[in-house]
Amino acid sequence: MEGQRLHGVDVARGLAVVGMLFVDNRGNAAIGTQFVHAPWHGLRVADVVFPVFLLVVGVSMPFSSRADRPRAVLLRVLKLAALGWLIVTAKYGFDVVGAGVLGHVAGAYLLCWLLLRLPRRAQLPTAVGVLAVLTLVAVLVPVPGSGRTAVEPDLSWAHWLDQTMGLTFSAEAPHSYLPSAVTVFLGVLAGRALLEHGVRGALPRMVTGAAVLLVLGLALAPLLPVNKRLWTPSFVLVTGGIGLLVLAAALWLVDVRGVRRPFRPAEVMGLNAIVAFAVSELVFRAVLSHGVQPVVDRWLTDLTTATTSAYLYAAASVVVVWGVCQVLARRGVVVRV
Repeated sequence: MEGQRLHGVDVARGLAVVGMLFVDNRGNAAIGTQFVHAPWHGLRVADVVFPVFLLVVGVSMPFSSRADRPRAVLLRVLKLAALGWLIVTAKYGFDVVGAGVLGHVAGAYLLCWLLLRLPRRAQLPTAVGVLAVLTLVAVLVPVPGSGRTAVEPDLSWAHWLDQTMGLTFSAEAPHSYLPSAVTVFLGVLAGRALLEHGVRGALPRMVTGAAVLLVLGLALAPLLPVNKRLWTPSFVLVTGGIGLLVLAAALWLVDVRGVRRPFRPAEVMGLNAIVAFAVSELVFRAVLSHGVQPVVDRWLTDLTTATTSAYLYAAASVVVVWGVCQVLARRGVVVRV
């Protein structure tokens, strides 16, 4: 953010990074199920991490002058997509096509920015309309080539779209960009509340908004289940509500109550979230996962238990990533893409 920095926003972003590290860098499969994505329908802690991060991306947009400059926005999107492609290539080789998580961030950010080009009074109705149309298409319109509606792992509009584009179906594929742009927009609404009413004035609005989103999301779930891989509208609403609560709690504790010191490690990682992600992906997933990680896991499992090893390895990745971000923080370096 530019101008007066809200430390709670960095803390919320950093907590999302910590969650990502535990989900991505677990030592083995014995880690608790909450740190493993739901196989299909349903919601676990692991499924909430990325939506919280995207929501915080949106929070920063009303405070950023470059969000109003088309050239700066396009450059940021291209940088994110290029860096995402490089990281995916480093992990899986040139046979895998895609920009992964960063490509998802780029796509959602760009679509949200386009939404913000509309008159302000039209933005919220348009976002609601997007979720309504996506719901109606999923529930009422047959998937091409099947003759029926479905939200199954191998048959859905999302799966059809990704396959048509020649891409592998995943939560980070293009089908998720549009609904996740609404997730970013929810963060924009929170950012506007902070900008216009201050932290103390914005917190009740954020908590109320979170309650509304959770009620709407849970009410929609029987019709169209909460599903991260599909990024269903119910998933947008429920995780948006959770994200607002996480953000509100961080702002209240850090910026209102002044309880900043215990959250400083998360804040440090939140300041350089792009570095944290790159280090995790390149070091722990592209390099160490092929040889070092299995050896360390066996050693820790022999010393303790498989479950303990799963958590210890993930915690070690948090410490390493924090160490890199801490060095940058001490030198006043904040890497932005």
